[in-house]
Amino acid sequence: MSLDYFGQSSFKEKWNGLDLVYSCDKVILTGRFLFGAIDRMFSYMRQLSYQSCIGPLVPWGYALYDVRFYEKLSLMSYRNNFVIEFYNEEKEKVSFYFGIGFNANNGFQELWKLEFNPNKILTNCNAWMRDFLLLLKSCSRVGGLINSIEVKFFDLAIDFPVSRDCVLYDKENRLHKMYLLSALDRTDYYGVSHKHGATKVYNKGIEADLKRDLTRLEVTLELDDFNSVRKYFEALSVLQHGQMKMDDLGAKLTQNDKVVLELLNMHPEYLSRFNRWAKTKYEPYLKDFCQPFQLSLKAFNHVASWISYFTRMDIGGIFGDNGR
Repeated sequence: MSLDYFGQSSFKEKWNGLDLVYSCDKVILTGRFLFGAIDRMFSYMRQLSYQSCIGPLVPWGYALYDVRFYEKLSLMSYRNNFVIEFYNEEKEKVSFYFGIGFNANNGFQELWKLEFNPNKILTNCNAWMRDFLLLLKSCSRVGGLINSIEVKFFDLAIDFPVSRDCVLYDKENRLHKMYLLSALDRTDYYGVSHKHGATKVYNKGIEADLKRDLTRLEVTLELDDFNSVRKYFEALSVLQHGQMKMDDLGAKLTQNDKVVLELLNMHPEYLSRFNRWAKTKYEPYLKDFCQPFQLSLKAFNHVASWISYFTRMDIGGIFGDNGR
């Protein structure tokens, strides 16, 4: 496997005439320390924190910006928490989170958690991340499997090159929170945060300050099979401007209704200005003229296969023979 394999987690595929991009937006790795390893790892991280104050380089050769340490004593949280910031090879500041020791209901557990965005960390920092993962692997176990780590969750993101107001999501009976600044600057959350199936739909174009339309669907997943997760993605549908044909609406609607729907077809954001009665009346017609999304098995398998490499015993195999 080549050195730049970490940069290949994304997958491009056409759907309904749109160029979609699948990628892994976040990975959470966990494990349990072997006997005596937690003290050595904590000392190592504290030393790294000290180096960020007096030394220009971390041991792997990347410019260290800051290591922030904080302690939490509340139940169901990690006690020793580190946020490591550094500059990658492209001189961009990136960061990741590392927690040591878990405050469980039944006492202190010698667990760890590593959380990072592979799009920012792994593309240009392969050698650095390989060393750190190898270090964790060497002092961890998952169940009875020594020198092993576990993928707890990962976020599968799909980018749609359409405006946010053209994307509808059927929440069914799931929890729903919405943050609305405008019809275009809108973020919706579905399900329970940080749990399997938690979903976020938002305007990536605004967030990343892009000069084009881009809406992102982001779902938190455990490593699971395609048929078990597709429902979280296929609740989404895309409305394309001009798609609605007034002749197809039937005789139940008045001419005024058809004029309103034609306007909504060109400006879906106007629906948010309607009262509840009008929304209930017109929204089903909009959905009838939306294209339901279908999750690509090929794209899903590509990203899931990439993620599964973290669970293999030979972490170095992810990076290839020339990982450094």
